[in-house]
Amino acid sequence: MQFWGQSETEKQQQARQAATRKALEQGGIPPEARHRLEAQRLGGDRFFTSDLTCNEYLLTRTDYEPIGLVMGTAFYKVSFWGYFNNYQTFTGELSALSQAQLAARELAISRLQQEAALLGAAGVIGVRLQIGGYDWSSRTVEFTAIGTAIRVKNREPNGKPFTSNFSGQEFWQLHQAGYWPKGLVFGICSYYVHSDYNTRSVMNNNWWSGGWANQELTQYTQGFQLARHLAMNRLSQDLRQHQAEGAVGMKIDADIEEVEYEINDVKYRDLLAHFVAVGTSITHDDQPTQASIKSPLLFYNLASGKLQQLEKDEINDE
Repeated sequence: MQFWGQSETEKQQQARQAATRKALEQGGIPPEARHRLEAQRLGGDRFFTSDLTCNEYLLTRTDYEPIGLVMGTAFYKVSFWGYFNNYQTFTGELSALSQAQLAARELAISRLQQEAALLGAAGVIGVRLQIGGYDWSSRTVEFTAIGTAIRVKNREPNGKPFTSNFSGQEFWQLHQAGYWPKGLVFGICSYYVHSDYNTRSVMNNNWWSGGWANQELTQYTQGFQLARHLAMNRLSQDLRQHQAEGAVGMKIDADIEEVEYEINDVKYRDLLAHFVAVGTSITHDDQPTQASIKSPLLFYNLASGKLQQLEKDEINDE
């Protein structure tokens, strides 16, 4: 037992923690994770981990093979001016909050790609995004990306694996059709709507403002549409950076919070809209694959009344 100073074990632990912090500050992955992945690649082990379904795994015999489960994550603190006091006194985008989410996303995806590259992967399929931090009072956002790194047959990795939210079947179909994924694309926007007098009157059932009748809350609708517009603009910018032809597999996550508070005996009901659009950019493949599976030629035998498959020799004879 050490009565003063640090033991050798404690020194080693602190050194590992310092190395991990330094790697993360530089946007990398922890050294221990790097060593584990490099050892797996150099060891040539045939075992793998994946989140593929049975049907997805069966396709690996024809076009690609799974290497391992990879992950990237990032926690981000929103600046003091990004969101505070539980409400805002203006209508517009919470830019600091949107930018924090975009920065966390870029770090998480980058770390996932780094893990895939260490395994010698061509890309990552089935990427699932876990987006946390919607308790904005803590001013913390979190992105975690998890997917399966794959090796594509007859194709050398280029050092920067693609990322995609494709299932195994979707990737196989696109690859057979001559397309190649470029990467995940995102559009994110957090937009705050500070209710004006007309909106407050309607929400508080003011008779003179028409609160007694069914009617649209135009200010809320406009705010949500602007959130969508800004998010999709950012996704389009991502597509241009990827030099892609378009995005497929789009998923939309729209979350709305109602913010209630009271100032000088006046009740406010504001709206906080979060709009997240995620898809995979694709382009025509510069190394198209040769389709290895062809549909059989079927015909209906009128004599027997049965559906039959024409054999290869019979096709050649015809």
